[in-house]
Amino acid sequence: MASTSRRILWLIPLVAGSVGAAFVTGRYYERQLTRARTEWAGAQLLSSAIDSVRANALDSLPNDELIRRAVTGMLRELQDPYAALLQSDGMQKYRGTLLGEGQGLGLTMRHHEDGASVARVSVGSPAMLAGIRAGDRVLAVDGVPVRADGTWGKAGDSTDVPMEQHVVTLWRAPSGDTARVIVRRSAWRVPAVSDAAMLSDSVGYVRLASMTSHSAEEVERAVALQVQRGARSLVLDLRGNNGGLFEEGVKVAGLFLPRGAVVASLAGRGGDAIQPHASKNSRWPSMPLTVLVDKQTASAAEVIAAGLREHDRALLVGEPTYGKGVVQRVVNLSPELALRLTTARWLTPSGRALERNPVKGGGFTGGLVPDVVVEQPGRRDLAAVPREWTGESGDAMDRLADSLAMHALRDGWTIRPLAVLEARLRATLAQLTPRTLRDPLARADWVTAATRLALVRLLEVDGEREAILRYAVRDDAALRAGFEVLAPGDDIAQVIPAPLPAALSPRSLSARALTSP
Repeated sequence: MASTSRRILWLIPLVAGSVGAAFVTGRYYERQLTRARTEWAGAQLLSSAIDSVRANALDSLPNDELIRRAVTGMLRELQDPYAALLQSDGMQKYRGTLLGEGQGLGLTMRHHEDGASVARVSVGSPAMLAGIRAGDRVLAVDGVPVRADGTWGKAGDSTDVPMEQHVVTLWRAPSGDTARVIVRRSAWRVPAVSDAAMLSDSVGYVRLASMTSHSAEEVERAVALQVQRGARSLVLDLRGNNGGLFEEGVKVAGLFLPRGAVVASLAGRGGDAIQPHASKNSRWPSMPLTVLVDKQTASAAEVIAAGLREHDRALLVGEPTYGKGVVQRVVNLSPELALRLTTARWLTPSGRALERNPVKGGGFTGGLVPDVVVEQPGRRDLAAVPREWTGESGDAMDRLADSLAMHALRDGWTIRPLAVLEARLRATLAQLTPRTLRDPLARADWVTAATRLALVRLLEVDGEREAILRYAVRDDAALRAGFEVLAPGDDIAQVIPAPLPAALSPRSLSARALTSP
């Protein structure tokens, strides 16, 4: 009898537990069923609304267009400025941008009143494979003359037209020959690191223009090369970098941080746990750094800047950054459609959010305020005619600078040292100043600007990117400030010496001797 009682007592908690589990399970499935019914009711409502519009609206639309616009409207109501419905071509372009896939032929053009010339050719691009070089004057494309705005044929035609190939007619610098080249479109990758050089014997420079796939690997190779050449400190230029892949930003910052240091964290929706992302591949955790930023520095580029600044690894130089403190994810809906949605905020190592928000009265909050704020921090196009020189004076400056650069190349003028080259160009242009400029100060300003144009174009044609960057230090306020922070004892004149006296001028040259097509 006692044993029977013990068995009954033993069964009571078992039965109670089973009943409790059944109750909990029942409640769980009841909630799931209620949720499913609610979602189904919502789906039915949307479907009924679309069916009603299609059947009754005076000016209805095809079913697929109604659905697309309904989704677009839903995304608009999220108040997410980065959300979008991507169709097939949009999906490919967006993913191609993140992968660094090149668009067009890879030409950066400079426009003149009588056509266009090549300012730069992207590494690995179809234009580079075809043999097009900086300084080449583009006369025609597919047999149609090129206009001053770089177009030809029908309005809007350009080298971005997706044809399989183009026949480009060039006036080739510095030989003066005319050549026809066939540019065939092919897959190519735009380098994330657009420039890398030594600004002095000890200060390296790397410009990271985008945050695409393998950006961190490119930065690592570029910095390693400058270290091998003697760099003991580095200027990292993030100006104009609109961001891209968050993970690549973490990797780039991690190169300059101790292993395990938190670069940034992701905070998802609701109560999701914050996910820290730490440095894994530390290479130069103690190298002195300055980071150049501007109002276009955004997203993953801000991840780099914030991570390095908050770990006391770098000073920021320039102007406040954009403030894109969120990350997006692409969700496939079908082979032809996808959603781009903001799925998380990213936080700096101290937990600060940088998300951009409008303020009353205009302006925005968010972003990073540099340690050294610089007026006019943007990168300057040294080969562009200054804005103050317009009309005939500007055109004359542009033509003479271009022609003189070509003449110097044909005549074998030495490029190094740059001070000697600059002095020769200045002395020649002083003899060719337009007669309309009677004021001595205006004439001096014209000669200075034209000398800069001629020197930079000559260096472009000769492929001297490092020399151009050194020359830019004098006129680039942010770059100069970043350099001076790292090398306070170095005089800028040691990087690019001031022009020498005009006694080194070459034989007198007439404007006719300098003309080119």
